[in-house]
Amino acid sequence: MKKPGTGVFREPSAAETLVVMAFGWPEERISIGAIVDMLAERGFGLLILLLALPTCLPIAPPGLSAIAGFPIAVIALQMVAGLPRPWLPKRVLARSLAAEDLRKVVRGGLPVIERVEKVLKPRLSVLTGPFAERMVGLLIALLGLMLASPIPFTNIPISFAILFLALGLIEQDGLMTSIGIAGGIAAIGFLVYMTVLSWDALSGWLGGAI
Repeated sequence: MKKPGTGVFREPSAAETLVVMAFGWPEERISIGAIVDMLAERGFGLLILLLALPTCLPIAPPGLSAIAGFPIAVIALQMVAGLPRPWLPKRVLARSLAAEDLRKVVRGGLPVIERVEKVLKPRLSVLTGPFAERMVGLLIALLGLMLASPIPFTNIPISFAILFLALGLIEQDGLMTSIGIAGGIAAIGFLVYMTVLSWDALSGWLGGAI
């Protein structure tokens, strides 16, 4: 794809790649394997972004965060281990979902991604090198596990931290990565705070019931 007004070819943005995948798929269902094959060429970031995207939406169904959190953690740990591309069991790759459901997820997340992409560019290479990427992978894995937590009101900040980290990985943008790191640390602190509040409330209720 050419940059507007130039003859220079550029790699499609994350938003463009997701749109082509979701709206260009000709069949009624799309397998997990097909999704991985289309996104893996851009590394781990796009697949993590797609998994985190539906959990960022306010209309996400209950329990979706737990479903998405574990795959995000597994894929992020593969990045930490230095695997060249994401790996999933054949049984998982063979599963499929309705293409229309995928389009709904992409359609819902596009406004956020497109706004953020306007300011993304390669910078702060100290946060985008191989070692930094593995450290970011560790943080994403931790956030993915925390995303599966049942503590209320915590999934949105965790999801957005993962989304920002994924976009930083995709575009090699160290500034976006640093924003994602800060957001991830804040999300962890918020989860700990909400866990303490929930435990105090539960302890008080149990104490009053006895």
